[in-house]
Amino acid sequence: MDLQQLTHSLTALVGQVADQGSGERALSAPQLLQAQSILLQLAGNLSRQAEQLTDPRAAVANAQFAEALGRQSTRGTVIAASLVETTGAHALHMDEFDDLRAGRTDFSAEPRFAAGRTVYPDAANLLAAVLDLNYFEATRRVEDAHLVHARRDISGAACAPRFTALAEHFAATPDPFAASQPASAPWAPPDLHHVRDPREVLKAARALDKFEPADTTFDGIPTSATATAADGTLLEDQAAALLAETPLRTRQKHLNTLVKDYKEAHSETRTPPLGLFRGRVVNGVHEFIVRVRSLDAELWNSLIAQADNKRAQAGAAARQAAKSAPADERAQSDEPGRESSSDEPVHDDLWHSDEPIPDWARGPQPEGEGTSPSPGAPPDAAMPVMPTTCTIPERRLNALNAILRNIDPDNSTKRITPEIVVHASYEDLADLASLSGITAHGVKLSAPELRTMLCEAKVLSPIYNADGVIMDIGRDARLFPRWMKLAARDRDGGCLVPGCTEEPALLEYHHFMPWSKGGHTRLQDCCPLCTTHHVMVHTGYLKLVKIKKLPYVILPKHLDPDQRPQRNTYFARSG
Repeated sequence: MDLQQLTHSLTALVGQVADQGSGERALSAPQLLQAQSILLQLAGNLSRQAEQLTDPRAAVANAQFAEALGRQSTRGTVIAASLVETTGAHALHMDEFDDLRAGRTDFSAEPRFAAGRTVYPDAANLLAAVLDLNYFEATRRVEDAHLVHARRDISGAACAPRFTALAEHFAATPDPFAASQPASAPWAPPDLHHVRDPREVLKAARALDKFEPADTTFDGIPTSATATAADGTLLEDQAAALLAETPLRTRQKHLNTLVKDYKEAHSETRTPPLGLFRGRVVNGVHEFIVRVRSLDAELWNSLIAQADNKRAQAGAAARQAAKSAPADERAQSDEPGRESSSDEPVHDDLWHSDEPIPDWARGPQPEGEGTSPSPGAPPDAAMPVMPTTCTIPERRLNALNAILRNIDPDNSTKRITPEIVVHASYEDLADLASLSGITAHGVKLSAPELRTMLCEAKVLSPIYNADGVIMDIGRDARLFPRWMKLAARDRDGGCLVPGCTEEPALLEYHHFMPWSKGGHTRLQDCCPLCTTHHVMVHTGYLKLVKIKKLPYVILPKHLDPDQRPQRNTYFARSG
């Protein structure tokens, strides 16, 4: 039989197996196992053949086939573990296991079970032994099956899993070729963007299972998903909806946020102490641990983002200062790649725990109890509110935050000024007392924290209408180029390309229509893009379109055959 005849035979076999999917026409156990044996040998031979590929196009297609097979394999291992449990395979007679290993099992006869004590106490022990698995891996497969495939009731029969909505995603096995555009070649690779990855479903199910009570279904007390979100809907239903989102990074971020919000709302996470703590010293490298609340978290996020921006004057100045430092001083920085200035003192009394907090870093004092400001204090610096009593780590932290807030205006060196952007909708302004916000870096702020931030001079507070178009840019609209970039960045959250997670502070800004072709420098034509995707737009790899004055991206056909205009929802604000 030549290769063409073999291909026709295999294609015919696929059709026959699909027709005999269930009921009276289902394959018998020997037929199914023989087909699986042939498939395993064929897959091994094809894998060895694929190792010899030299055409990069074939290599890409082969990777897609390998991923599709991997996803099917992951689903198959969980279902197989469930079948071992629900059929009571661990209670088989010892001779049955010997016959299986020798290939002489008579499937036409009824299986024989152990009369007394079983060889294996449960399904996990059996799987660990016959599959040569770690016991914990075998146990996890059985537990995964309970979550998204099937459980056992008090009679030992299979029943519905704990998460029925997630089970639909896990069980969904659409034809990976169905969503692909009609292809003339029979070797066209599968469209994996429309095939749910079972590993994602399992990860979500495991995370949600931590919020549920112990499963007592096998004890005769049926249980189902009970954990609910703030709006009263089941976490499972929200997770199932998020699993249908694309692209990958966006749905993973939203799933992580869903779990994190539930933990915070139900105090599942112990709140660590605030402060600045000394860590380990390894080979002369000192470690410090900083813990802050939401009010100061955005300050740090902005500081880090600007320090990382090579195009910013402050970021460039920091790098220039670092380059001029001696090698031994640079080696003492707190992180790899984070250098200190060459004129930084070896010992700074400000950080010494025996010294009192500086006057200029103190909070408001009752009348008559205040102290005169330090001569080195900035004249109009905003004083951070400080607790009346605090621990030594908190005092160090307050001093550091005070330094960030109170920058010496007489210092000619370019310093980083943290920039805070707070989001609000027009409808939210009707109730200022309960108005909460979300910063550009995703930090949630309570109403008191937001009101405190809005008193800062460098806070940008854009207001949106129902279509997501900015109505007002707040107090920082004096510098047109700056507010235009900030407004576009705030409108889109980050890079326009779906799934891009580039830090918003590192974005570039692209004219929707090139300036040389009559384009305008205006907000509706300002398209935030990361450096990589900016180049892709100019090379024609990505296309930009405008819908209701908002820019959208069209991905290449091999990533989106439907050519749908999309926006990046990774930075979408919620809650």
